[in-house]
This record gives sequence, structure tokens and C-alpha cells, in this order.
Amino acid sequence: MRLEGKSVIITGGGSGIGRACTQLFCDEGAQVAITGRRQDRLESTAKEVGGQILTVAGDLTKNDDLDRLVAETLNAFGKIDIVVNNSGLFAGSPIHETKDEAWDSIMDVNMRAVFQLTKRVLPHMIERKSGNFVHISSILGLIAVPGVAAYNVSKGALIQFNRSIAMEYGPAGIRSNAVCPGLVKTEMTEDLMNDEELMKEWSKDYPIGRFGIPKDIANACLYLASDESSFVTGVALPVDGGFTAH
Repeated sequence: MRLEGKSVIITGGGSGIGRACTQLFCDEGAQVAITGRRQDRLESTAKEVGGQILTVAGDLTKNDDLDRLVAETLNAFGKIDIVVNNSGLFAGSPIHETKDEAWDSIMDVNMRAVFQLTKRVLPHMIERKSGNFVHISSILGLIAVPGVAAYNVSKGALIQFNRSIAMEYGPAGIRSNAVCPGLVKTEMTEDLMNDEELMKEWSKDYPIGRFGIPKDIANACLYLASDESSFVTGVALPVDGGFTAH
């Protein structure tokens, strides 16, 4: 019960890494508000996981939906202790072929929405002199690969935003950390991971001998969200089977 009495917002909480965090955080005693665009997916997750779960469907790129998420969470739980910024968009193309709209879309979901939600929650945390952010970045925020420049940049920016929160609000009792997953089997990576030859080649770069599953990332998020990591802030933690070790 490492999160007993804690109130948590998890974006993208109805699938993949977000769902794994929802399950684990509820198992550890947290009250959890999950958000995403698909109401049916949120309700299905809440039913299957059990526990104290609030579902708030919405689009994180819309300020009104963010306002509603924060308001409904505070109304239901009375406070916000932890925010897991998990929602993300992955797409790619060569830089010279990337359309402005595609670039802006990735930045809006992966960075601007995180800024807007954080901005709304911070005053509440400052007032309580306590708070904790866990951001789902990527190993592509630490290194770059060809063909996905917008994604690389958005996840690198998220790591710097994470550090900025840690530096600026540490004196107010607020921590902020980022998790940088390697390749994880989720709905977002399903098509990519169906390419057996490609996966055989990529697996050579994972010393531990396998790709990740959502619970691998959720376990790291739980550590950073809990008081066990009370002396940890501003880090970008690779959870990648050793990919970035070479």
C-alpha cells in the first residue's frame, strides 16, 4: 500500500503504459483519475481494475477539457498528489517531408498538453507544499533515431521540462521525474512489433534479451511516485533493457 491515501491523475490511463500504471497504483491504495479520448476504454479499464477510479473523458489538447479534468479530480478526491503525464503521440517521416500540421500535432500532445496540465495542477500543489510529477518520456528523448525527428524533439523537450519543474518547485516540496522507456509492447507499437525481421534485428541492441511490457514501466513509475524516492528529483530514468548503455 505504498500509495495509500494518495490522489493521482494518469493521462492516457485506459491503455498501454497508462493502464498498467492505473492497475498498479490502485493495487497500492491510490485514488486514481484516468483520462483519455475514448470513454469506453476508460470505463472498461475502471471496471476491470476496480478500486477508486474516476473516469474523465477528454482531449488534452483542449484547455476546457483540462480544466474539467482538474476540477472533477479535486471534487472527487479533494486533492491531487501525483500526476503521471503518460499520453503521447508517435509518428514519423524524414524532416524535409514532415508537414507543419504533423509536427504541430506531435508537439501539442507530447509537450504542450503536459505543460498545460502541469500549469493547472501546480498552484494546488504549491498551496499544499507537496506534489509529484512523473512524465513518460522515451529513450528517444536521450538519443535520436532517423525518421522521427518531431517525436525525438518532443521527448527531449519533456525531459528538460521535467528538470525545470524539479529545479523551480523543489523548494515548494514538489518533485518531478521522467521515465524513458525503450521499445514496449503496446497498442501504439503493435504494428511496428509485428515486423518479425525488424524485431529480430532490433533485439540485438537490448542486452537484457527482450523488449519491454507496460508493467516494466509502471513499476518504475510507482517507485518515482512513492515516498521511497523522496530524495529523487529531476532525473530521466531509462527503463530500456540496457539499450542506452552502449
